[in-house]
Amino acid sequence: MQRSMAMRATVYGMAANFALFALKATATSLSESLTIFSETLNSLSDLVAGAAILLCVRWAYEQPDESHPFGHRRAEPVAGLLTAIFTGILGFEVCRTAVLNLVHGAPPKHIGAYPIIALCVTAILKTTMAGFFRMRARQLRSPAFRATAVDCRNDVLLACQGLIAVILASYRLPVLDTIGALLIGVYILWSGHSVGMENIDYLMGKAPEPDMMEEIRQVAKAVAGVREIGDVRGHYVGTFVHIELTARVDGRLSTSDSHDVAEAVRRAVEAHAMVDRAFIHIEPATRAARVES
Repeated sequence: MQRSMAMRATVYGMAANFALFALKATATSLSESLTIFSETLNSLSDLVAGAAILLCVRWAYEQPDESHPFGHRRAEPVAGLLTAIFTGILGFEVCRTAVLNLVHGAPPKHIGAYPIIALCVTAILKTTMAGFFRMRARQLRSPAFRATAVDCRNDVLLACQGLIAVILASYRLPVLDTIGALLIGVYILWSGHSVGMENIDYLMGKAPEPDMMEEIRQVAKAVAGVREIGDVRGHYVGTFVHIELTARVDGRLSTSDSHDVAEAVRRAVEAHAMVDRAFIHIEPATRAARVES
């Protein structure tokens, strides 16, 4: 159910981004605006990101197998890192072209109405997409869709900024078109860097946020039969978290009863939206007290 919903959302996003890419590419071919050319490359990076998300959704929801006993959750950050590298290359090329234009002087340009139309459509469509992916992110508890919603919101701001630059450039201020392109290029570079660093953290097994770890501690502590909680450690496996937790129980409990408590703690912790798997260690509370003393 979640996989099919995620796949449909990704396909819808790719279709919308392809339409925007085609519109901007047409506008680029019919005008000399560097801003709209930069926006075309931005849409191309969105298409690549969408394709990466589509692949990772397929892989990430695959069941664990003999060669991947803990699942395929790392597929998403691998795809995200490749997308970040591609985005960074595009951003560098946009900035390089804009800087060379500024150094050698921006010649008079024919802007025309096509870039204005393309940027207006972009702002409207990206506003709709931001709301759609924000809703899907809540439904699926998906960090990838949450990031996509933020990216769509940023694209709206970029389109508005580009629209202002293109309109002003039409009034014999061609340098503003180049400056607008440079700003878009810097944004593309920043976006690639941010996405890359985030996904490197996921691949390197970064620890979850302290608030999340405390929330998990309280959830485990509330399970019947748990006296107290010892160490709680976690790390990202892809975009989800694996938790290792020590629960202290009455030392007089039988092995069977202790196992039941451990299973109850595991189920409670794995009910958390971001937790993929929990590993529970049981320790007698009396023994723990002696060790600590």
